[in-house]
Amino acid sequence: LTTVVNGNCGLSVAPVGEKFREEIAGFLSSVTGEVRQGQADVMSTMSSYLAALSKEKRSVNTGMLAGNGTIRAGVKGYAPGKLSDEEMHQVWNALEESLAAGALGVSLGVAYAPEFEYDRDGLAQALQPLKGTGIPITTHVRHEGDGILLALQEVISVAEELQIPLHVSHLKCIGQKNWGDTPVKILQLFDQAAERGVKVDFDLYPYLTGSTQLVHLLPPQFQEGGTDAICARLADPACRKEITKVLQQPSDIFENIVELAGFERIYASTLHTQQFGSYAGQSISAIAKQLGKDPYDTLYDILLAERCQVTMLDTIASEEDMLYFLKDSRANLISDAIYPAGGKYHPRVYGAFPKLLTDYVRDRNVFSIEEAVYKMTAKPAAVLGLNRGILQKGMPADINVFHLDKLQIHADFQNPDQYCTGFDYVLVGGEIAVEKDQYRNSKSGVLQRRSGN
Repeated sequence: LTTVVNGNCGLSVAPVGEKFREEIAGFLSSVTGEVRQGQADVMSTMSSYLAALSKEKRSVNTGMLAGNGTIRAGVKGYAPGKLSDEEMHQVWNALEESLAAGALGVSLGVAYAPEFEYDRDGLAQALQPLKGTGIPITTHVRHEGDGILLALQEVISVAEELQIPLHVSHLKCIGQKNWGDTPVKILQLFDQAAERGVKVDFDLYPYLTGSTQLVHLLPPQFQEGGTDAICARLADPACRKEITKVLQQPSDIFENIVELAGFERIYASTLHTQQFGSYAGQSISAIAKQLGKDPYDTLYDILLAERCQVTMLDTIASEEDMLYFLKDSRANLISDAIYPAGGKYHPRVYGAFPKLLTDYVRDRNVFSIEEAVYKMTAKPAAVLGLNRGILQKGMPADINVFHLDKLQIHADFQNPDQYCTGFDYVLVGGEIAVEKDQYRNSKSGVLQRRSGN
């Protein structure tokens, strides 16, 4: 990788504001690791964060999205309810500050706390500073299972009202009952939006297993109030029964991954406590069987003991759907990688981009190498307005040199922390960052800000 863009799914580490920054840092810790002393200070605003980031000498170019969920949490914490007029103005101020600082766009995680507190109109209102700017929103939609068509219609209508581009994050259809026909309907929705002048793009990763925070398995109403409130509910036997009752039923209101995928396909990937640490990488059903417990109670016990600082892997998608989406001209590749502190990473952290080249170009001839490289370089750069991704005179010299037949992926779900091999050279800004698979840390990466900043 020569350029990374952080802060997707509404979960950026800035701007957290002042009042709720410790609470936000705790909520994000399962994907960021624990915030160290002094780090929270630079997270308050996007400008302070980018200023600190610009001082870090790295071998990759780095850009940021402003997380719509983090912005709301910075104003109201994880409390439920609509924003007051004053709170909405604070959201607008934080959003405008982030854009002025150079954020490449605004990310949404409408399925996640606290952003699920917005209804469609509330979401459009919160994003009003974007109106007519051409700055994209990248969104994890409210539902990727039974309610995905309604969820996509929601964000398309918001983008249409605000006259801005829409980029749908990690597009997929969760649950076998939603495979096959639903992807066709999704692309038809995008075609219809385009006919009305709405620019819609999307991305996806080349795996059937996703990764996020384990706490997101809980229905939205049980995630309200932040970590302390969630843990209090999980300690209450009566509340556990209520949660289980909801999780056992299909839903088009929230993304019920438990019902759509099943506990046998949901894996606890980051566990820190002595009680559960040895179970990292195992499915909830397998852990429950070893403990002689109900899988629902096992889920609640893990979240409570770990204070929700747990990431998960969930096998949820169809390869046929994935390739159907990826072949579309609007699609680009992502890793969607998160870097939890400890436990087992998703192998996409190490293998997402080479996997497209090895599995679907070299071995199966699904794509030409030109198509694959375009979907990893020029296409995503264009979505975010980055002046990169094209190999021509005058462009930044971010270049990979390799022989396709020598590329090898070594990361898998059992042993994910393994680098790919077969890269002769990786240049960032004309400096060699990798030579013959050896990392040289060129420190030539630069901060990527939105054009005009």
